Amino acid sequence: MTGDRTEQQIFGDLETLCTSPGYAHAIAFFWFRDNVVGYKDELKGQDYAKLFSPNRLIRTEISTLIGLMARGAIDLTLPSPTQLQAQLENSERLLKELHNAMMQPFVEHFHAAVADRRTNPSSLADPFETATAMREPIFYGGEAAYSFQYCDLAPQKYARDEQWLKDNKGYSIEQARKVTVAIADCLNERLLQVLQGLKSLPPEKWSLLDGFKFSVADVVAVTGLASELVEKILQSFAFSDDGNPTFTALQEFNATNAYPLLRTPSGDFILFQYVSLAEAIYDTPFYWMADDSGYVKTALANRGLFAEEFSAARLGRVFGADRVLKNVDIWQSKGRKLGEIDTLVLFADRAIVVQAKSKKLTIAARKGNDLQLKEDFKGAVQDACDQAYVCAQHLSSTTLSFTDNTGKELKLPQSLKQIFPICVVTDHYPALSAQSRQFLKYPADEVIQGPLVCDVFFLDVLTEMLETPLRCLSYLDLRARAGNKLVISHELTALGFHLKQNLWLGEYDLVHLEDDLSADLDVAMSVRRLGVEGEPTPPGILTQLLNTSVGSIIEQIEKAPNVLAVELGFQLLKLSSEAANDLSAAIDKVVDLSGSDGLEHDATVALSEAQSGITVHCNDLPNPVAAAKLKRHCELRKYSQRATKWFGMLLRPGGGTTLAMAVMLNYPWIEDKRIEGVVAKMPKGLPVAALKHFAKTGSIGRAKIGRNERCPCGSGLKYKRCCLRKENG
Repeated sequence: MTGDRTEQQIFGDLETLCTSPGYAHAIAFFWFRDNVVGYKDELKGQDYAKLFSPNRLIRTEISTLIGLMARGAIDLTLPSPTQLQAQLENSERLLKELHNAMMQPFVEHFHAAVADRRTNPSSLADPFETATAMREPIFYGGEAAYSFQYCDLAPQKYARDEQWLKDNKGYSIEQARKVTVAIADCLNERLLQVLQGLKSLPPEKWSLLDGFKFSVADVVAVTGLASELVEKILQSFAFSDDGNPTFTALQEFNATNAYPLLRTPSGDFILFQYVSLAEAIYDTPFYWMADDSGYVKTALANRGLFAEEFSAARLGRVFGADRVLKNVDIWQSKGRKLGEIDTLVLFADRAIVVQAKSKKLTIAARKGNDLQLKEDFKGAVQDACDQAYVCAQHLSSTTLSFTDNTGKELKLPQSLKQIFPICVVTDHYPALSAQSRQFLKYPADEVIQGPLVCDVFFLDVLTEMLETPLRCLSYLDLRARAGNKLVISHELTALGFHLKQNLWLGEYDLVHLEDDLSADLDVAMSVRRLGVEGEPTPPGILTQLLNTSVGSIIEQIEKAPNVLAVELGFQLLKLSSEAANDLSAAIDKVVDLSGSDGLEHDATVALSEAQSGITVHCNDLPNPVAAAKLKRHCELRKYSQRATKWFGMLLRPGGGTTLAMAVMLNYPWIEDKRIEGVVAKMPKGLPVAALKHFAKTGSIGRAKIGRNERCPCGSGLKYKRCCLRKENG
């Protein structure tokens, strides 16, 4: 390729190719090759590997091919093998050229900005802050929602519009959902039959197109609905066969996305991309209502209410309905209203502030209009973020009052340590993560964390997988800490990474995560929502702590919504899986030793990267004595490590891993000569890896401890009568 051809020239050639006779068979091949996932007994993450291959055609590319095919009369004639191969090869060649052409303006802007910086170091030129830079991630970004989510959420989205749909379309959205789900069953069965039938056909007659066809009778057989009703629903989402006149450029409106069902001369339907129909069920009805001038305001209000109610319901699933407040009004004196929080979650000294918006990305923005792109983003995200931050600041005020949606005055915690703003949009917003990373502006604050910008689909997944307050808050904390260090195509990638190995990024300045990190998450959601065979929980942080002491302690503190529990839980959840397992083994050893000799034993781990640590004590002393001893020991450990924060946990001999009490010390390290002598004789806190030695031997394995000195394990005995004896057998 010379690189001289414009995007529009390439688009024109692609249209000519797609309107050639029999091109539908090429689309059927592409969809099967790049989207069908086979597995044996149960679905696994590695089965999804092909879906993340850079060589596959993504949904937007196949949608482009379908839309261009619909620009002419759809010819279903089976091409010869040679013709079909040429169609396939030319399609991929032109799509690759189209991708390069789309990137060319940005590349030019990038080089111009670099040159400008060289001649003018103070230049603020940023090529990434342009609509040109966003066109590529908008078109090529990964899918942010699962097809079953569109189907599941559509009835909730249009619950208040039920009467309008019945009056104007003749059916309910639930009936439309039922038909849509049935089509998936029909096509799965049909495609399998076609594949099996290929064995009896000569190669020149091979085609998968029939695997994408279904009839009204097929759907009726699955749903039991009347054929007239099924026909009415299908026809509502059928392409009008008018030549798709608006689809004249890559980012123009492609009607086959909103109306993905193609009608055949025999009266059957063709559906290449099931997810397009699922999204249409979720998205298209709103545009029908928007065309009704007498109803459009109601439709807009209902869409906003859906976002608020859905967010509150999903968070209520995690935190409990009593901790989730809807439509919280903020009042100044004399009845002056300062703002409203769509959804407020209160848990210990943490809060979540949710602001929902129902704005969408317009066609003009997709085409590369700078002003429109930023205007769309402002209406969809920035305004919600600004509103969330203002409301979050008000939460710390002692002079304002707050009321819930019934007008009842609320009593808020006196001091909130962390407030997590969440900005939620109702629809799929292309390149939402990329745009948020580039355009979103928000103030830095130790209390008010960086916002999580997501759609209702991600909130659905987040609350499905992290279904306890501690785990959900911990993720929000880690995601806020990561902030713009993360380069991702959508939030599912970050969550998938977190579920694998924790989102604690430490000192990394920039981390790029590939989409395939969500593969196990994709499987788990399919298992939970579709009932396929597989693991309902991704392997990683949710599974590795099962049946371990640290896991047991986390479960215990998850049931105690207090400040100390949350802080300790956060600290434990930041441990890597290896560190957590090593600490679990050390805890088991401490409890075992105390149970066998009746003496005090402890284990300590210092976490230098977090300027903190954990000490585990095991003894059978009365609570006041045990508490004082634990606190003193933690004070010394904290001082010796020059740490800012330190945690202590008390376990009882013979009590398994039941947490008897806990302590947290949180204040800056200050030199204190009075305890230098005491600390000098204490061994340093064990690095996490050294816990393995302690777990195996029961000894701390430290050198230069005098035989007659107090044993550093905390037993109160001399070293020679305690751990030294154990070390020597």
